[in-house]
Amino acid sequence: MKNKFKRILDMIMTLALPCLMAYELIGEATHEILGLCMVALFILHHAMNWNWHKRLFRGKYTAYRTVLTVLDILMIVVFIDQAVTGIMMAKHVFPDLPHVGRRSFARVLHLLGAYWGFVMCCLHAGMHMTGLLRKWQKKTGAAKIFPAVLALGVSAYGMYAFICRGLPIYMTLQEQFVFFDYDEPLALFFLDYAAIMLLLILVGCVLGYALQNVKRRNRARRFCW
Repeated sequence: MKNKFKRILDMIMTLALPCLMAYELIGEATHEILGLCMVALFILHHAMNWNWHKRLFRGKYTAYRTVLTVLDILMIVVFIDQAVTGIMMAKHVFPDLPHVGRRSFARVLHLLGAYWGFVMCCLHAGMHMTGLLRKWQKKTGAAKIFPAVLALGVSAYGMYAFICRGLPIYMTLQEQFVFFDYDEPLALFFLDYAAIMLLLILVGCVLGYALQNVKRRNRARRFCW
């Protein structure tokens, strides 16, 4: 039951990501409410995975565990940044809260955290799906060809959308204001971000698979010697 609830929670957070990236297309008030809900879900996610915190300084760190742990810690830092800067800029959820500090600086940090956080969340999800890739590898026959080609095709479009949507530019702060086409159908925006998410999830999945194989290759070498 707990695992089922955790999967539902993770799915809700995943679906909320492209909605948060839409920002002005869904309205400032909606964005602020959704952002506040996302922070609450993130805290709940960590509460339900408290064993991860307890085991942080225990056990052996493999290549896979090291990279995943660093990624998870960076995500915590990003979510704290998003929560603090979001509250500093909030106009609707906290209208009476005095705005401390420079809102322009908070906006830049919020923008930076938003795009890096989006990428890291997708990579995180992908690395946790490595087991599915292993199961997929064990299957044989033509049944797996079409889904694989479809995933690669969507990922190729995801790379195109990743560049055209300006994510590399925003992630490196080459541009500090996000461009939105208000005449664009919202469905097209979500379609592009869904493709980007699939691309990043696959990258995370392959990365996790490769890191887990490092340990297996080392064991094989020791056995041969």
